[in-house]
Amino acid sequence: MMRVSHLTTFRARLTLRWTVAVGLLLGVTNLSIYFGAHLYLHRWLDSNVRTVAATEAASSTDGPVGVHLHEAPFSQMQTGAFTEKLVQIFDGNGDLVLQSTALGDSSPVVSRATVQEALSGRMPIVSATMFGRPVRVAVITASRGTQDYAVAVGLFADDVEQGLAHLAWLLGAIWSIGLAATGGIGYVLASRALAPVARITERAAWIARGNFDARLDAPLIDDELGRMTVLLNSMLDRLREALETNRRFASDASHELRAPLTAMAGELEVALRRPRSADSYRDTLTHVRGRLTALTQLAEDLILLARAQEGTGTVTLREVDLDGLVEESFRRLQETAAAKGVTLERDSLKGVCIYADPALMARVIDNTVANAVHYNRDGGRVRVTAQLEEPPPGAWASPTVQIEVRDTGRGIPSAQHERIFERFFRLDSSRARHTGGSGLGLAISREVLALQGATIRVGASSPDGTTLEIRIPGRGPLPAAAFPAEAAVGG
Repeated sequence: MMRVSHLTTFRARLTLRWTVAVGLLLGVTNLSIYFGAHLYLHRWLDSNVRTVAATEAASSTDGPVGVHLHEAPFSQMQTGAFTEKLVQIFDGNGDLVLQSTALGDSSPVVSRATVQEALSGRMPIVSATMFGRPVRVAVITASRGTQDYAVAVGLFADDVEQGLAHLAWLLGAIWSIGLAATGGIGYVLASRALAPVARITERAAWIARGNFDARLDAPLIDDELGRMTVLLNSMLDRLREALETNRRFASDASHELRAPLTAMAGELEVALRRPRSADSYRDTLTHVRGRLTALTQLAEDLILLARAQEGTGTVTLREVDLDGLVEESFRRLQETAAAKGVTLERDSLKGVCIYADPALMARVIDNTVANAVHYNRDGGRVRVTAQLEEPPPGAWASPTVQIEVRDTGRGIPSAQHERIFERFFRLDSSRARHTGGSGLGLAISREVLALQGATIRVGASSPDGTTLEIRIPGRGPLPAAAFPAEAAVGG
């Protein structure tokens, strides 16, 4: 219910914002129409008032004597077909001398200052009120002989004001109806636009409840939502794969830890059942110490693997002599190899340098050589060689050293070439726990090599043996001074 409420709130907010935006736009448009009509109608009225005033001023002095008015009773004319006219005539002193009969004994419509302004040669136009009705009055000068007169002519503005009032009501009604229609249409459009989002949300909630195999419906249209759906499905695939990998890792790790712990607990329980000799206790403690050493190594491997996968810490790359690195690894693994009668050989390594972190690269060489020793035939051979690959002419790339670790074991099926780099993976036929390996060596090697811009893969495998290929930036036998000593790379 909360999810639907949130979606409805967003739809309501979207509709409200759309309605407010359109309402503001429509309101500004209506106001522009109203004020434009107001300005136009008043200018039109003023133009008519000036025209009538000029005509009245000319006709008021066309008689043989004095000034006079030309007026007709509007009651004899068609109602609404004419606008009523009001006239007042002032002498040169500004005194009212004559006015329309409709005005009766009314006082002057305009002020004395306005009359004097007209007598000075200007043509003022002012607004006034007569009988509670709005009037627009123009004052113009007329002459009779040497006598000047000011003729004030006014037209009632009722029709104009009523027309503007009706226009205001009409625009207000249009705005209200338009606002309501905009809100309704906006709500429908928002609902349709958010319908795919609602479906995605419902499916995502279902997936969040543990249905990790479910996916969002495939998009019908390649639009923004369609591309988002594709990306979300891709993300879900990766998350499911990571989840399965972590589940398998947790299961394998717990099994790897449980076996030696159970064995140690059993050995100690047997040792404590009855008194034993000092030599017997020493043998038991020696066995327990060996298992603790294996557990410590396993814990260190797990920590190193986790850090490598997270990319934490700083990896320092520098020139490392490959021959010396392999020689040290052979020295550390000589006893293990001798126990199986495996011969360790190296060739074509003199003068070859690689750009790597010395400690991490030593771990990689140890892991790959130990892997070749553990899964070799008794009396077999492990051979480490290297060759330099120059980039194509004109290519912006550094030379690459390809290190090959060959053994004479039984080989690895092609379907398992990638799986051997998974954590705790062992081949049933040749990779069992009794060999001493934890199943993490090659997984750690791939991760730490990736931190150094290098790769590892199975180059070749057959019943006659397997070759692991490591590709890493390096150089051939050149003076070391021609290359930088080291560089820090953030991991």
